[in-house]
Amino acid sequence: MSSLSNGGCFAHCPKPIGGCDGSRELLIALIGSPNVGKSTLFNRITGGNVHVANWAGVTLQRFEGTLSYGGKRLRVVDLPGTYGLSAENVGERIAREFIAGEKPDVLILIADATSLERSLYLVVNALELQGRAVVALNMIDAAEKRGIHVNEEGLQGRLGVPVVSISALKGFGIGRLLRAIIDVAEGRSGREEPLLVNYNGLERFIARLERVLGEAGFDRYPLRWAAVRLLEGDEVLMKELSEYPEVASEVLALREEARRELATEPESLVIASRYEFIEELLMDNVERVGLSGPSVEEALDGVLLHPIAGPLVSVTLILLAFLAVFTLNTGFPVTMILSAVGLKDLSDLIESYSLTGLIGSLFGAVSSKVASALSSLGLNDLLVGLMSEGILGTLGTLMSFIPLLLITYMILGALQDSGIFPRAAASLDSIFRRFGLSGRALFPAVVGFGCNVPGVIATRGLEEEEERVVTSVAEPFIPCQARLAVLVVISAAVFRDPLHQAYLMVSIYLLGILMFLLSSKFLRKLIFGSKEAPELLMELPPYHVPSARVIWWYARANTLHFLRKAGLIILILGTLTWLALNSGPSGYPVETSGSFASIIGSFLAPVLSPAGLDDWRLALALEVGFIAKEGLITVFSSISGISDPVGAIRALGMTPLRAVSLALFMSLYVPCLATLSVMLSELRRAKYVAIAILIELTVAFLLSSLFYSIGSILGLR
Repeated sequence: MSSLSNGGCFAHCPKPIGGCDGSRELLIALIGSPNVGKSTLFNRITGGNVHVANWAGVTLQRFEGTLSYGGKRLRVVDLPGTYGLSAENVGERIAREFIAGEKPDVLILIADATSLERSLYLVVNALELQGRAVVALNMIDAAEKRGIHVNEEGLQGRLGVPVVSISALKGFGIGRLLRAIIDVAEGRSGREEPLLVNYNGLERFIARLERVLGEAGFDRYPLRWAAVRLLEGDEVLMKELSEYPEVASEVLALREEARRELATEPESLVIASRYEFIEELLMDNVERVGLSGPSVEEALDGVLLHPIAGPLVSVTLILLAFLAVFTLNTGFPVTMILSAVGLKDLSDLIESYSLTGLIGSLFGAVSSKVASALSSLGLNDLLVGLMSEGILGTLGTLMSFIPLLLITYMILGALQDSGIFPRAAASLDSIFRRFGLSGRALFPAVVGFGCNVPGVIATRGLEEEEERVVTSVAEPFIPCQARLAVLVVISAAVFRDPLHQAYLMVSIYLLGILMFLLSSKFLRKLIFGSKEAPELLMELPPYHVPSARVIWWYARANTLHFLRKAGLIILILGTLTWLALNSGPSGYPVETSGSFASIIGSFLAPVLSPAGLDDWRLALALEVGFIAKEGLITVFSSISGISDPVGAIRALGMTPLRAVSLALFMSLYVPCLATLSVMLSELRRAKYVAIAILIELTVAFLLSSLFYSIGSILGLR
């Protein structure tokens, strides 16, 4: 169980160099300028149960606290508040000596989100000394009330360390911060080397001084940091060079040479360069927007936070958002409506020119060209097929995620940025709490309707670790757009009446939502032995018109996160699946019925008999659906030789009862490969992935078997 517990170690370990159980304890140093909320954060994460002593040789008090989180033991040292690391006063000297001498596993660098221009100076200065750090943007709630938006991902990209928005006073963002600390301590994120700031004209003097210090064997501080500080005229550091008189003389000579050639004090140039770096950071990653007036906010809150109207309006807004996502990406439900009123040609045209259709056509054309080019080079058929269909085909599937993710995140980002989505979460909190979740779980659940992959990624925003795990494991029950595509085809193949088609899809969607909620309650009890939902910690931001820049930050960062986390795994396993489908004991090429994949399908088919799916073709389709749910349609077309997916399913001769059982099983069984890949990378525990597979396979098997049995008893076909 991941927990946050405080204190308790000092009574048993007076000199805590390791955890109370003998395992190594992570040493965390907390540093920030006065008035950025450093003490508040220290008390928040340690619970105020701290060990107090004095720093050696001075009367300044030293505060230490311990906590356990994610199975790790953390010892947090609260360094004195300071504006820099120049050692011009006792606090600065203590902070600098602690970082250089104790070499903490992670620095927590606190910045005031309402005044980043001022508080980032210490952050940059500290990152030049040590790269293993996390930047905590405190008072983010106050910043949002002033219309200040900060691009966390953008800052993280430039600084090279995790950046987490928090409110130490209100308590939100703390879970994300602690997870980021552990990630840095274990080497999964953060910098290996200190931050490099370009000091323009001073760079050649810095390089020369680095070389001099290195040759002298001076290694108390990083060489570049020490060189910059010496050029700034750091008197304390100069005293430390008393053992190296030749180096001290060289420092003085280089400072004088730099002053003469640059016609300015090196210290002034250093300070100006740091502020120039900070200014560029803020210009690219901070947006200020105008806010709505009190009357508008009161009127909207009267609706969105109303105990009855609030949930209804929130659900309606979410439904409309996803209708927009589906329409832009695949044409559904517009295509279904057009078909129902007799405009089949127009429906097909819209589907062909949807984003998914265009990407599929593009990669189909590229695959054909590549195959021709490789064949002309004399390569064997297996290699040609592997590269043109296996690799490029999988890449096409992967790339088809991009417009879906971008559109999903842009629409939801607009709802989030406007202030509407946080209120939807607040209005639905009472409902979610009945199932062991807080209203915050609404966001990953809603994102899952577009795709479960970003839904799992979105759980990073949940405060409590238990809720994050439970929501991630239950997330695949949310019917994603890929499953929607398969449902549309199955329903169209089985039912001629659009009303019956709609009944099937709506029923399965409602069942998926219900299973997400019920499984969340069950999983909280099963994994963590707790039924209580976490309290909703959320500051309601003011309403304002969404900023296009903020929406783009949000959509781009989350889409790139998916590609980094799951892209390579999907590409490799997708290619292996192509090999299984196109080769068999007799070699390559083979008919699908003679492939390795069909052999596995024949083995699995009897197991699926209670659900009416005892057909190797259906088992094979479900195998491929593990890679991507749309793969079911591809397999049916490949087996039947019919390109039209509706015609392909009809050619299989499935009865309506068996087809609905297939739709039910497909919607609830194992998550796709991309979702499992991201789940493993986010939760970093194979057992949680195993639980997700087991519970979803079990539910899919039981419900589809129950449906098929009842239908058979009632004489349905």
